[in-house]
Amino acid sequence: MQCPVCGLDLVIVEYGGVELDTCLDGHGLWFDADELRQLFLAAGAPEALASLEERLGKPPPGDHGPRRKCLRCGKRMEQVAAPGPGGPVILDRCPRGHGLWFDRGELLEVMRGELPEGDAALARVLGFLREFGASGEEE
Repeated sequence: MQCPVCGLDLVIVEYGGVELDTCLDGHGLWFDADELRQLFLAAGAPEALASLEERLGKPPPGDHGPRRKCLRCGKRMEQVAAPGPGGPVILDRCPRGHGLWFDRGELLEVMRGELPEGDAALARVLGFLREFGASGEEE
């Protein structure tokens, strides 16, 4: 699969049996259907975070940047809103249910909106993402 931002091949890394597709240039992360839930469960996150995909809603009106194509089927993805600490975080989701694309920093923002600072699950997932250079945090 290729990064929908830069076109480079994504690299697959694994955490707790969950494969994570990441752009080596740091543009974002792809989660196949249900992989996000699996990642959060493997990290010991509460069910509220593990069910995030089920709670995604319509984004607020306005321009939310380019609409990307699904990495699996090539269909234009729909933009959906996830809760974030400073308001909704706009993500890209395949309309056929193939997966979710998180641009740089979006996964971290969503996690910080759902889990309190210092949460053990947050620390485990962030540690894993940093280990593979996929945290999405600004350098």
